[in-house]
Amino acid sequence: MKVTIEHSFCQYCDEATELYFRIINTILFSIDEADLRGSMERLRSETALDEYFVFGYGAHHMWVCQRRLSDPTRIFENRVIMTEF
Repeated sequence: MKVTIEHSFCQYCDEATELYFRIINTILFSIDEADLRGSMERLRSETALDEYFVFGYGAHHMWVCQRRLSDPTRIFENRVIMTEF
């Protein structure tokens, strides 16, 4: 997996900061796309991931964006992490 930090991360609370690093570790410890997808779903079910981040997949990548603290229904304009698999 190739992780690219595309934009700065807004550290507005400790839980969001912890999740940011857990996302990066999840990506780095994943062996392939299937493992990454399963690990991200497990992280989503075990944590409050959806409160702070939104992620999705392209043909050969996964992207992660941060939600806004002021309005969690909105996300920051730029992706914070992009992963190629």
